[in-house]
Amino acid sequence: MPLDKAIAKRMLETAREYVGDDLFVPMTFEDVDLRAFLRQYLWVIYVSGFRNAVVQKHFDGLKVAFHDLDLERIVAMDGIDAQWLPIRNQPKADAFLKGCRVIHDLGWPQFKDRLREKNTAALRQLPWMGPATTRHMALALGIADTEKPDTWMKQCARKCSATVEEMVTFLGTEYGMKRQQVDAYLWQYCRDHQRVP
Repeated sequence: MPLDKAIAKRMLETAREYVGDDLFVPMTFEDVDLRAFLRQYLWVIYVSGFRNAVVQKHFDGLKVAFHDLDLERIVAMDGIDAQWLPIRNQPKADAFLKGCRVIHDLGWPQFKDRLREKNTAALRQLPWMGPATTRHMALALGIADTEKPDTWMKQCARKCSATVEEMVTFLGTEYGMKRQQVDAYLWQYCRDHQRVP
């Protein structure tokens, strides 16, 4: 079944009317420092499979548990017991700790150079970075103009009989927008209303 262009356009126009000028803007990758990267990495790991509001509520506590994202102090940890964390998910806590060790072993300047050269392929070397979480990181950090195929974007795509990539490609071309802008409008509407436009 081909993409229903009318439905896709109606969804984006509804989302744009709601969001207005208050649109998410990704970081500028060259300005991303180690702490900003670790913050985004921790966020993406924990928001994967969780509602944003839940992670937002507990995010400061997670940062404190991971030494306010001080890499040297994180890698000095023997391990972490998730039962003492505000979100008690041991695999996610372990993944973040292991990812911090990967970055530390390589060195932040070298890891950032690798991100510059290999983009999403470098992100995939970190624990918990699958296809969706990699795109989420790449989008937020300004590494790539992409969309994140999360549950809301998939629901929007299903509504117009398309894949997320097809829907975003069509809407980006139709409205002269970046992929991340299409994602931001639709996702913010969905997040706030808990339904697709």
